[in-house]
Amino acid sequence: MKKNFKLEILKVLLFGAVLFLRSHMAFAEATSESDLNAFLEGVGDFLIRIVGPAVLVIGVAVAGVSMALGDERGMQRGALAATGGALILLSRAILAFIQNITRF
Repeated sequence: MKKNFKLEILKVLLFGAVLFLRSHMAFAEATSESDLNAFLEGVGDFLIRIVGPAVLVIGVAVAGVSMALGDERGMQRGALAATGGALILLSRAILAFIQNITRF
């Protein structure tokens, strides 16, 4: 009984040591600020260039189909989706405008 308890404690300590030594992977540390900045710019470009137009096109398509079927609620949802896609596409310009106004 005592031997099993010591073995379990040893396993837990060994697991904790491995986690401690590999903690930089768990926290996904960037090697520098420029790496983090490049990653965030890449994510932003993906959202603006891929997701934004897709949401815009899908919203316009839903609104068009709903208009053809006479569904007012569907037209509203499609128009809201199209507006959201347009806001995603214009997000960089909106950010630049806000920075220009606030001189930040």
